Amino acid sequence: MDALYPLGLFGGVMALIGAGLVDGTSPLSFLNLAALCIVFGGTISATVVQHPLRVVVRSLAMLRWAITPPYYEPSVFIEQLIELAHKSRKYGLLSLDALIDDIEDPFMRNGLRMAVDGTGTTTIMRTLRLRLHTQTELDMMAAGLFEAAGGYAPTFGIMGAVTGLIEVMHHLSHPSELGMGIAAAFVSTVYGLVLANVFCIPTANRLRTVIAEQLVARNVFMDALHGIVTGINTLELRTILESYYLPNKKSGETEDNTAMETA
Repeated sequence: MDALYPLGLFGGVMALIGAGLVDGTSPLSFLNLAALCIVFGGTISATVVQHPLRVVVRSLAMLRWAITPPYYEPSVFIEQLIELAHKSRKYGLLSLDALIDDIEDPFMRNGLRMAVDGTGTTTIMRTLRLRLHTQTELDMMAAGLFEAAGGYAPTFGIMGAVTGLIEVMHHLSHPSELGMGIAAAFVSTVYGLVLANVFCIPTANRLRTVIAEQLVARNVFMDALHGIVTGINTLELRTILESYYLPNKKSGETEDNTAMETA
């Protein structure tokens, strides 16, 4: 579980409330049911209109990734794949059949299933590439749904403010009520900005990061599976798999070397 996401959401809302308290504004002044209906209802409606049902469903399913993303620790992940290669070379591909159901990622589970079933290497790789492309494309569209919502939310906030001001105009004969009415009207603008910049846009970017990390992990798996099926030497296979994460390692080594030279 990644606690930074809920903490960030909580911190963003509390920053707004805290700023109001510093200025002597009651938190209750930010509560306005009409503004909530316009901003949240309008944003959801416009977002749903823009996207097909499969993207909407996928985006809701992916929302849990913001808190509990699928994570593959590079060293542990590579070691697990090398163990599969060792077992396959020693006992044959069929020996991996008992391990298939323990794999959580359906993409990897299906890939290993095809290998154990004796599917040709070319067919396996082509099928996995197509599935990876299709799934990644759908996931990116699902993440983009939150970004689209972040674009609509401020607009509906302004619409709520305008609607509130129209209502205020009906009470011009009562000057004492104008100040409170105008303040209530602009609450919807705050709702729109907070919804967009605290939740929607950060969530979209967070999901894109998770998708990118998963894409790397699945490419690592595809190369590992190709090596397992073709019987490549495990030392060579390890070198290939570690190359996916080598740039980060090299970057760290370069920084360390630079620090030593500076010292």
